Amino acid sequence: MPKKISTTRGLKVGDLVYHLLYGKSWVGILLDLKEESNGLSAPREVGLVQVQPGTDYSDFFKKNVSKKYRVSDNMGYVSLSWLFKLE
Repeated sequence: MPKKISTTRGLKVGDLVYHLLYGKSWVGILLDLKEESNGLSAPREVGLVQVQPGTDYSDFFKKNVSKKYRVSDNMGYVSLSWLFKLE
């Protein structure tokens, strides 16, 4: 069963989020949460985000993300350390 609430950030599936580096003009909806392990390092939480159409970064995943984390041009995985809930 997919995780519904982030244990470290308190983000929930369905939250509108923005990216720390790109600000509030980068708006997406959090669709899923999972833990990703990179060998010996501690697992990190990543979220499946769909960037909202019509925003400045609607094709963010097409241009700025490796194929490993890209699902489509406007959907992919982002580390939760970069995401904040849009209030």
